[in-house]
Amino acid sequence: MRSPKLINLKFVDSHLPPVTRHSSLVSSRGFTLLEILISLVLLIIVLGAVYSSFFTVLRAIERFDTVSLKYHEVRTALDQMRREIEGSFYKSSASNDPENNKTAFILQDRDIFGIPASVLHLSANSFTRSGSKEVLYFVKEKDDALALYKKETLPFALTEEQELPLTISDQDYAIEMLDDISGFSVESLIADEWIKTWDSMEKGTVPEIVRLSIEFHDNGQKVRLTEYARPKIGKQL
Repeated sequence: MRSPKLINLKFVDSHLPPVTRHSSLVSSRGFTLLEILISLVLLIIVLGAVYSSFFTVLRAIERFDTVSLKYHEVRTALDQMRREIEGSFYKSSASNDPENNKTAFILQDRDIFGIPASVLHLSANSFTRSGSKEVLYFVKEKDDALALYKKETLPFALTEEQELPLTISDQDYAIEMLDDISGFSVESLIADEWIKTWDSMEKGTVPEIVRLSIEFHDNGQKVRLTEYARPKIGKQL
């Protein structure tokens, strides 16, 4: 018998096919400069998109906080005026004697450079002291914009010739309700028509329904919020 031939199992790089040798050299030397540049460009694009999205969301959140705060302040002011109107009263008298006419409910139609700036003057119950109070809401210019103010005074004798106290003195309790508004209007309903004037000295009573409106800007668009109130008709002092 012939003895089997011994097969040499020893392999060297020179025996490898050319493709295999090339792949081995590439894997051992790492990434090329072109591959690194492409990776950096892709990374910059991804980080830029994330950065832009982050600050877009951040600005949206800041704007939402600012606008939502403005809505809340306007709704709070409207609600406060509504409650004071619903708690208002008027003591009618056939006499023009100031001692018998110490209450009032007056609406005045005014504007500032064409922007509605109504005046609301009423007698209402006081929550800070016993008895009643005179409440005045009016608009004034502030820093090239408009602001809504509230003024409270003790009850006084109101006559037909008396002007509304639009000035704020040191003896009065006056606060700024809202700033940077675009309009304030107060209307009363008469015969299915909304009018912007009312004088309890002439009418002898308070209006049945009062509509309050405050306008302001939201991202360049004018927004108007409205509230309705029913005064306490016939309530006596």
